[in-house]
Amino acid sequence: MSSWVVELSEFNIHYELHGPIKAQCLLDFVNDLQHTPIEHQWTLHVDGSSNPKGAGAGIELEGPNDILIEKSLHFAFKTSNDQAEYEAILAGLSLAREVGVKTLTCKTDSKLTVGNLNDEFHIKDPILLQYYHLVRAVIQSAFERVRTVHIPRTDNIRADILSKLASTKLKSRHRSLLQQTLCTPSITHTCQNLTYTPTDSTTPPQSHNWTTPYNQYLKIGNSPQDADKTWLAKAARYTMIGDDLYKRGYDQPLLKCVTVKQA
Repeated sequence: MSSWVVELSEFNIHYELHGPIKAQCLLDFVNDLQHTPIEHQWTLHVDGSSNPKGAGAGIELEGPNDILIEKSLHFAFKTSNDQAEYEAILAGLSLAREVGVKTLTCKTDSKLTVGNLNDEFHIKDPILLQYYHLVRAVIQSAFERVRTVHIPRTDNIRADILSKLASTKLKSRHRSLLQQTLCTPSITHTCQNLTYTPTDSTTPPQSHNWTTPYNQYLKIGNSPQDADKTWLAKAARYTMIGDDLYKRGYDQPLLKCVTVKQA
């Protein structure tokens, strides 16, 4: 070392400390990851059930750190299986919103419901169409991204059990079971035939066009005097949503009927 000092002294070399290398590495590591979002994976299993004894829905919300929230929902009104599936999804989205979930994967064994929400199937039922728009509105207003996935019934047994109001237990999970009764449907308007009771013997004034006989038949039940079986069979293909007349098809969505002036 002494000989090297003598040899290098003529070059006027000075030694300087390198600096805190370890601290700088940690700072660079933090800077590289600060724009990488850390997403917590939340999964929602839902299932709706309707039978002559009653209707209900089962909800299973799974999150990070083995979080499991279960909810059994009983319907105090009559509903179909497809409507019960939508009610289960709406209740599951409401539960996820209360927890603060922004990114969610919704899994159900109803292929029809998944096809409707993913815009793969046409919705012909007017009531299911209202449910579809309500689910879309909830997703757009409260979540950043919601993915709807179809799974086999064997992978959705837990939600199916909850929908039938049965009770089981899972071990080694932080769990919470909620039970609730839903007294009215989530949608505000039901697409049923309206009944008009006139105060006198006259018919309410309205402009007559080709839709007038169908409107009177679906609202009041009055068919034209010259109506035969062919006309009644044709009228069965129409339905009323509010004050609008729609025609139902076998392989197409609902078609809104308009007058010649509107067309």
